[in-house]
Amino acid sequence: MMTNRLIHEKSPYLLQHATNPVDWYPWGEEAFSIARATNKPIFLSIGYSTCHWCHVLAHESFEDEETARMLNERFVSIKVDREERPDIDQIYMTAAQLMNGQGGWPLSVFLSPDQTPFYIGTYFPKTPQFNRPSFRQVILQLSEHYRTDPEKIKRVGNEIIQALTDVTSANTTGQLNETLIHDTFDQAMRQFDVQNGGFGEAPKFPSPSLLTFLLDYYRFAEDETALQMVIRTLTAMRDGGITDQIGFGLCRYTVDERWDIPHFEKMLYDNALFATLCIETYQVSGRERFKQYAEEVFTYIERDLLSPDGAFYSAEDADSEGREGTFYTFTYDELLDVLGEDALFPRFYQATPQGNFDGRNVFRRTDQSVQQFADDNGRTVQKTLFQLEQERQTLLHVRSQRVRPFRDDKILTAWNALMISAYAKAGRVFDDHHYTDVALRALTFLETHLMDDDRLRVRYREGHIQGNGFLDDYSFLTEAYLELHQTTQQTVYIQQALRLTDRMIQDFGDEQGSFFFTSVENETLLVRPKDIYDGVKPAGNSTAVLNLIRLSQLTGRTDYRERAQHVFSALALEVESQPTGFASLLSAYVRTWLEPKELIVLTDSLETIEPFLADLHKRRLPELSLLVGKKETLLKVAPFIADYRLIDSQPTAYLCQDFQCERPTTNLSELLHQIIE
Repeated sequence: MMTNRLIHEKSPYLLQHATNPVDWYPWGEEAFSIARATNKPIFLSIGYSTCHWCHVLAHESFEDEETARMLNERFVSIKVDREERPDIDQIYMTAAQLMNGQGGWPLSVFLSPDQTPFYIGTYFPKTPQFNRPSFRQVILQLSEHYRTDPEKIKRVGNEIIQALTDVTSANTTGQLNETLIHDTFDQAMRQFDVQNGGFGEAPKFPSPSLLTFLLDYYRFAEDETALQMVIRTLTAMRDGGITDQIGFGLCRYTVDERWDIPHFEKMLYDNALFATLCIETYQVSGRERFKQYAEEVFTYIERDLLSPDGAFYSAEDADSEGREGTFYTFTYDELLDVLGEDALFPRFYQATPQGNFDGRNVFRRTDQSVQQFADDNGRTVQKTLFQLEQERQTLLHVRSQRVRPFRDDKILTAWNALMISAYAKAGRVFDDHHYTDVALRALTFLETHLMDDDRLRVRYREGHIQGNGFLDDYSFLTEAYLELHQTTQQTVYIQQALRLTDRMIQDFGDEQGSFFFTSVENETLLVRPKDIYDGVKPAGNSTAVLNLIRLSQLTGRTDYRERAQHVFSALALEVESQPTGFASLLSAYVRTWLEPKELIVLTDSLETIEPFLADLHKRRLPELSLLVGKKETLLKVAPFIADYRLIDSQPTAYLCQDFQCERPTTNLSELLHQIIE
């Protein structure tokens, strides 16, 4: 079998294209040198290994000999894995949105040899359809334009560069205020889908940043509507087809507004953020089902995405056996054959003979009440739940015999950090050391393979390390260290967070206030990108700001708080224009209005106050920072406690606001009541 240059790469996505007849190059100087020497334009194809439409484009065009010949004759073709090179993806996705008003993957970019784009699209079909030209038509027309009208190509490219520069280097400052917090909530209410939960119309994506903001707004304004919006959305997602009802885990999005029919790929980051939200909603509401939702995610992760070395793989594909969703769905006849005619699972999860997905069934329990279902079937709830679980396990076993979707087994620092944070939080809130141990094992892997002193790398796969860390790597891993400190009260995690934060400020800081996505040590690209919008993941800037605020509380370092304020000021005008697009940043800002408090508990033994800590951790108290331990240990990270003393050799608590402390106390139960009232 013939191969191209991608056969020497480690990215699973690039390796999927290593046997294409297209003469692919990986991103690098070799490709650009060839383009300059031959005066050929560049075709840049950006995607990821579990992307359904990337597979469709590859099968229709990149695997086609004639299309490949046309492409090879006219272009220098480059493949990029967006998950390994989010910097490249971010630049050209921003350009796509500026040019077309939207973007997506696969991202098809046509460049001059100097990396300047002159045309950008997404998926192009093999033959003209969907009001789109065919891929062959596009490459023929663009190659002709490039050859015959170089001035237009140059003019369009210059306009795009100017637009990108304006976006990434806007020199504006403003001031956030309390009114904007309320305006953001009002906008979220207008966008909220009252009937189905979530925000907007189809396709329906999870909105973790906005839901977290609503939890913070509930804490701030005590508006019950905010909490109910979160509860409605998480319940609808868990009950809908976006959740794998047999094997658990969250899919990337649904093609409808009801959360019924998913795009079946499963991403590590989606599941980390969904689990985190469920844990925090459990803290706020006390409802056990949200704890269950998070634990189901962890069941999926540990079964299917946990590596033997303890790190987390990246994703699972939507496709198997050449079709989307085949692995996850069942025909009605298959259900009868496996479970029998008296089975409850097909009825409860709304399977039908005609199916709801190409004659097959995507399971969901939307609007189903277990109590009502049990009553209708003349059973107790307990017996109904038992039978449903037995039948679920039967279907899981049957499904496990099928051809599995492709699993992307690369290990990404940023996405692993998000899952480490989720596990650390679960260990603390659920008082379950297993989850803490999983988090610590994954962290050990990152520290061993993807961390060199205070510098991070992006990806590990089969012993191969790639990429200088991006802002997400530093901010998300710093957050993971802070979560592990909160769970274990080991000050080494604060020390690591401080080291990464200082490196981040030095290498990513912009004198205008916010942070660049790439470090000063990264490759020079068309522009130096910034990640400021909160989407399916929080932006690196938003997470960095929250880390700075938390570290300032924990250590007393006012320079961190001032740095966070600079980011707020630098992005204020952008936030005012589209508040819900900055939901994570506004969550951080809300916390500055929550009267931040510091709780320091001096004790010679953590074991003696474990009941107090367990009760404290059951509550979501985003305004509270917590330091527990021996004074000599805590002094290494919190010099402001120099004058604090134990009272009568008993565990002694200092509750402070802006480092002005109340009278110390040894009555921890009374203090707990004061904190949570």
